[in-house]
Amino acid sequence: MSLNNEETGTRPNQPSMPPYPPPPYQRKRSSGWVIPLVVIGALIVIFFIFIAIMFASFGSMFDSKEITVKENSVLYLTFDDGLQEYSKQSPFSIFTGSSGGASFLQTLRAIENAKTDDNIKGIYLKPGLTGIGWAKSMEMQDALEDFKSSGKFIYAFMEMGAEGQYFHSLPADTIFVPMEGLVEMNGFAVTSMFFTGLFEKLGIKYHVEHFEDFKSAGDMFSKTKYTDSARHQTTVIINQRMENFVNAIAKYRNLDKEFIKEALKTGYYTADSLQALGFIDVMAQEMSVLEFIKYRANGDAYNFPLNVHESADSYTDIDYEGKLRFISPAAYISTIHSDKSEIHDENVTIAIINGVGGINSGRDNSFSDDYSIRSGDYVRQLRKAREDENVKAIILRIDSPGGSVIGSDEIWEEIIKTRKVKPVYASMSDVAASGGYYMAMACDTIIAHPATITGSIGVVLAIPNFTGTMDKLGITTDTIASNKSAQFLNTLYPFDDASKQKLYTISKAMYDRFLNKVAKSRNMTYDEVRSLARGRVWTGEDAMKHNLIDALGGLDDAIDMVKNRLGIPLDKKVYVRSFPEAEDEMVAFLRLIGLGDDDDSELKYKTNFVEALGFSQNQYTSLMDMMPKAIQPHLKHALDMYKMSEKENVLMSMPYMIEIK
Repeated sequence: MSLNNEETGTRPNQPSMPPYPPPPYQRKRSSGWVIPLVVIGALIVIFFIFIAIMFASFGSMFDSKEITVKENSVLYLTFDDGLQEYSKQSPFSIFTGSSGGASFLQTLRAIENAKTDDNIKGIYLKPGLTGIGWAKSMEMQDALEDFKSSGKFIYAFMEMGAEGQYFHSLPADTIFVPMEGLVEMNGFAVTSMFFTGLFEKLGIKYHVEHFEDFKSAGDMFSKTKYTDSARHQTTVIINQRMENFVNAIAKYRNLDKEFIKEALKTGYYTADSLQALGFIDVMAQEMSVLEFIKYRANGDAYNFPLNVHESADSYTDIDYEGKLRFISPAAYISTIHSDKSEIHDENVTIAIINGVGGINSGRDNSFSDDYSIRSGDYVRQLRKAREDENVKAIILRIDSPGGSVIGSDEIWEEIIKTRKVKPVYASMSDVAASGGYYMAMACDTIIAHPATITGSIGVVLAIPNFTGTMDKLGITTDTIASNKSAQFLNTLYPFDDASKQKLYTISKAMYDRFLNKVAKSRNMTYDEVRSLARGRVWTGEDAMKHNLIDALGGLDDAIDMVKNRLGIPLDKKVYVRSFPEAEDEMVAFLRLIGLGDDDDSELKYKTNFVEALGFSQNQYTSLMDMMPKAIQPHLKHALDMYKMSEKENVLMSMPYMIEIK
C-alpha cells in the first residue's frame, strides 16, 4: 500500500529521503533532586507522626502526682526568684510538669492555712538574694506574725544578704547565720545611671520635655546627676523606708531605736558582730540548722551543739528515725480544698487581674522571664471578668511604674466601661506610679500599702537627635520634601524653636488631660491636683494624706473591702478567679513553635535598638546576663523606654529606677 504525499509529509515531485539511521541507545536522565526530596518528605512525615504520638502520650507521661502533706512537715519559704503577683508560665511545662512558683497571694494563703494545719509544725525561712518589694515584704511580715500566734516555730537562715533579707527574717523565733556569713547593714540608698556623657561622645543629644519638675524619667538621657526636685522626693522615700526598718528591728529584736541607728552607720557586719549586737541569735551552718529543725518538727529536743568545736562528742544521733519534710507554698497550696460549708456562695466570685511591669500597647507573645502589662491582653482579661456572671467584683492588683500613654489610656477606658457593670477596686502593690496610677484612678476605690510608691502624675517626652553623630562620621544629608512640616521630628536635622514649641504643646495637652482625669476621679480642682502632681512620687502613706488614694492596706485588706461591699462575712471564704489565667500547656507549646493564633502584628515586634547595635536577641540576653547585677535593671529600664519611644513620643513613666538598697 502506497502513501500519498500528505501522509509522508514530502513535497510534490520531491524524492523521498532515505531514513536516518537510528540514534545510539541513551539511558533517560533522571533529576538529581528526586532522592533528596523523597528523603526529606519521608523525614517530615516521620516527624509529624512522632509529634502526634508524643502529644497523644502527654497525658500519661506527665500526669502530676497527687501531693499530700505528711505529718511533721515544715513549710519552706524562699524567694530566690523574687515573689511576683502571678507566676509566668513556661511553654516547656508540658514536658516538665512544672507549673512555676507560688504567687504572692498563694504564698499568703499557704501561710494562713499552715497556721491551723496539724501536719505543718513550723516554717523554715531562707530569704533569697533577689528579695521582694518593700510593700509585699511588710505584708508578708504581718502574715508571719499572725502565723506565730499559733505557737508554731519560724526559723530563718541567712548565708549573706542585706537589709531586705534581714527584714524578711525578723519575725523568726531564731535567726541563724554561718560563722563566715556577711550581712550588709548600712541603711538605704538609691543609685541611678545617667547616660548623657556617653551620648555626648557619640554625638547624640536628647530633647526632653517633662511635666513637671519632679517628672525626671528623661533625666537619664539629658542630665549628669539628680535635679533638686528628684533628690528631694527620693530622700523623703528613703527616710520613710529607714524609719520602717528601724521600727521593725526594735519591735522584733527588742532593741533601742537610737542604738539601731548608730549600729547601721558601720556597714558590713560579720556573724559574730551581728550576734554581739543582738541582731541575730545563733551562728551555725545550714546543715546543722536543718538537723535542728528536723528534731523540732518531730517534737523532740535537739541536745547537740550547733557549732563545731573539738570538745563535742557528737552532733547528731545517727539512729534517730525522725525525718525532715519540707513542702513549698506552690505544692502546699495545691493540697488545700475548702469545704462547701466554708464558701459563702458558690455563685459568687471575685476576680483579681494582676498587672506587673511596664505598660505597653498591643499584646504579648514572648516567653521571657520579664513581666510587662500589655494593653491588648489586659483589656481582654477585663472583658472576661466583666462578662463572667459569677464575678461580682474585680480587684486590679497593680505593680507597675507606668509606660505607654496609649496603652495606659486603652486600659483606662476599659476600666471605665467595666465599673459601670460591677465594682472595680485598685490594690497597689510595691509600685503603682504614673501610668500605674492612671489605671488605678479609673477604679471605684484605690487601696495602697503605706510603703507603696505611687503618684508620678505627669508625662515625659525624650527624643534623640543624631546631628552630632553625623558630623563626627562625616556624613551629610539632603532631603526633598513636599512642605516644611515634613521635616518635623527628623532626627538627622537640628530641632528648631518651632519644632520644640510644637513638642511642648503636644506634651502639655496630654499632661492637662491627665490632671483633669485625676481631678474628676478624686473630686478635686485642677489646681489642687497640679500642686500634688508635677510628676512627684509619693509613698502610699503620704498619698493617703493628700487624697490621692482612698485607703491604706495590702491585698488581703482589698479582698476584705470587696467582701464587705458584696455583703460577704469576713469569716467566710469566696472563690477567686485570677488573671492572667494559666494557659493550656499544649497551646503554650504550639505558640512557642509558631503554630499559635497570633492575630496582632505587635506580637512580631523586635527590639530595633538591640539589632541596630549588631546583636541578636540571644546575644543581647547573654550580654545582659554578664553585666553586674546592679547595672542590669537600669539598662533594661533605659531599653524599655527606648522601645516604647519608638512607637510613642510621650510616655507616662516613673523617674528612673527607684531601687532602694
